[in-house]
Amino acid sequence: MNVSTDPSIKLAAPGTALQQMCNYIAIAETKSPEESLQELILHTLLTFEEEKASSIQDVAKILSVMFGIEAQDHQVQKALDHLTSSGQVYMPMGTNYVLLPDTRQKVKERIDQASQLQERVKMQWISEITQRFSDLNPDLAWTALHDYLAKAFLRHGIQVAVFLDPSVELPSDYAKSLSRLLTEAVNARFDPPLQASAKHAITDFLGTVGKNSERARFIAECADGATNYFSLAVSPEVAARFREKLSQLMLFCDTNFLFGILGLHVHHLVEVSNELLDAVTKHKLPLKLRYHEATLRELISSISYYCDVLHRRRWTQSLSRAATTSSFMSGIELKYHQKNAETGIDVDTFFQPYKHMDVLLENKGIEVFQPQINRLEERATLEAEYKEFLESINKEKSYDLIAHDVAVLDCVRTLRKNGTSTLEAGALFVTCDYMLYRFDSDASRKANAHASVVLPNILWQILRPFVPASQDFDRSFAETFAMPEFRTIGSGAAKACSRMLGLLATYKDFPEETAKRMLSNDRLIDGLRTTNSDEEFQALIESAIAAENQMLLGENAAKARQIEALRSDKERAENELNEQKQVAAIEAAKAHETIQAKELEKEALANSQKDAETNAKDTSAKFEALRLEKDSIEEKANQEALLRQKAEARYLTAAKIASILVSLLIIMVFELAVNFVWPWNWLMSNSNSYGLQAGFCLIVSSVIVGFWVKPWRNFCWGAMGLGALLVMVQILGGPANVK
Repeated sequence: MNVSTDPSIKLAAPGTALQQMCNYIAIAETKSPEESLQELILHTLLTFEEEKASSIQDVAKILSVMFGIEAQDHQVQKALDHLTSSGQVYMPMGTNYVLLPDTRQKVKERIDQASQLQERVKMQWISEITQRFSDLNPDLAWTALHDYLAKAFLRHGIQVAVFLDPSVELPSDYAKSLSRLLTEAVNARFDPPLQASAKHAITDFLGTVGKNSERARFIAECADGATNYFSLAVSPEVAARFREKLSQLMLFCDTNFLFGILGLHVHHLVEVSNELLDAVTKHKLPLKLRYHEATLRELISSISYYCDVLHRRRWTQSLSRAATTSSFMSGIELKYHQKNAETGIDVDTFFQPYKHMDVLLENKGIEVFQPQINRLEERATLEAEYKEFLESINKEKSYDLIAHDVAVLDCVRTLRKNGTSTLEAGALFVTCDYMLYRFDSDASRKANAHASVVLPNILWQILRPFVPASQDFDRSFAETFAMPEFRTIGSGAAKACSRMLGLLATYKDFPEETAKRMLSNDRLIDGLRTTNSDEEFQALIESAIAAENQMLLGENAAKARQIEALRSDKERAENELNEQKQVAAIEAAKAHETIQAKELEKEALANSQKDAETNAKDTSAKFEALRLEKDSIEEKANQEALLRQKAEARYLTAAKIASILVSLLIIMVFELAVNFVWPWNWLMSNSNSYGLQAGFCLIVSSVIVGFWVKPWRNFCWGAMGLGALLVMVQILGGPANVK
């Protein structure tokens, strides 16, 4: 297969249009970086059509300013040529690039579809936070969520791009942790008193996507779009090789990944891990799931350690309920407390199914791997580099955890081989540990080598082209954006939280609400984390309990004052009520006297009403007689008017007939006289004789009819005038003939 040697497109910080663009190219379902660039150009030509881009430089400038895409002119030209030849874009009269009507309609529908989905998700969430977080401004909360999601999608997209191609050059801002991105988004929009509520609202938005399919689809589309966007930065050769096929690959599962699969880890990547495991089996992907022998030792050691820790105390269900509210508990402890809060399970029963970890994992198709060579020197060097990295980011891990991570990472690196893509290297280390992922990613980029460590959600994003779409995946995948801080087994905060919970368990009937507040107190946990002395640790706990008690005393005192105030208000209200009762009794007596007087008035009024009714009846009878008489008179008048109208109509008809007959008779007499009885030579010899005769006849008939028929009078006078005008014109004649 011929692979293009064009350099990859460089990406800078994208503009404000990124969010819509991510949804748009996800909906467009692009299959390659070239298709993504073509779809973005279509998006650009419609969204910024007022710019009237008439050259490839104009299009490239918009892509750079709005989307941060630094494409070379020949790459833009190639995309435009394809769009032109496929009948999607044209240049009318050589002016500027324009979308054809069908293409314009399709692109607009995609943009509208993306916008409408986002608007529905927005309105649903605003409705939720209005009820749950009444102190937050809904519009500011959405803006903060929008900022966080956009940055989280960018971070996810760059992780996928760098995983495919370590030579990708992108701004360092994309490497920020989700926790930092969330803090920045919230702090930029809210004052300190509201920031905790805002963070809670945003993490709830993503943590509950399993109950909202549209929300899950929205987030998954944005993540897919961001991945397609960053695929533009991957070299064409790598992109082409990746699309060819999926090579055989050995996946080494980390401890936290396996704990998640076994149901002993609380992490939003756990759901994606399970989806990945199901996809390997269901779709027969060429992936072999393995775990290092050091991982098995750590699994057994961790189970034994936490079984020991939990055995030291008797856990009440109320204290376990308080423990489930803490974000600092380790996954295994949190899982136990969740189960205990629900069912009251004892520690031995909880750990009973996990005595034979190797058998459980083998049943899930995950086998143990035993390395054949001992690389103590190389592992020591790698261990030192890992410790230095952890110190540089102010994170801590126990020696055993570091030793395990280094052992597995070194083993995976020795099994890897050179290849165009990291998926062709033969082995990968899958973990939920973001610190380990960052360490390997940074080291690989510096060495210009392919990454050896991958997070489950990144690997799943890479494998999506090889697996049919799944609504369950969209839900699980969306939840991976909800956990800004990844829990790490053995972290200082988790140990401090566990020790504090153990101390609280020694108190008899310790208040659940107090335990919840202490286990969720960031400052207290942070102080305990750096405390090594048992005496100092206990002193801090007792001080916190005293502070909580003092606060409770203050609250109780405030409540007592409120109760006393309520009691005083009650006594005052009772006194006022008694006074009101006395006043009411006096008013009742007065009302009784008033009622009696009203009764007498009512009786007199009834008598008056009877008289009035009698008078009314008489008046009504008289009125009825008058009405009948009036009706009779009106009827007679109507009859007379009708007779008069009929007589007038008969007269008018007779007048019309008579006037017409008389006028005809006079016309006949006139014609007989001038023609036969008394010949009128002037008239008869005149060249306009007929016209003059007609004019005389019209005048005579108009006068006679108009005189007798009044309704026709105006018309007749007009006809008479017309006849006179006709006679005058005939008499005057035309100009004399000149010989």
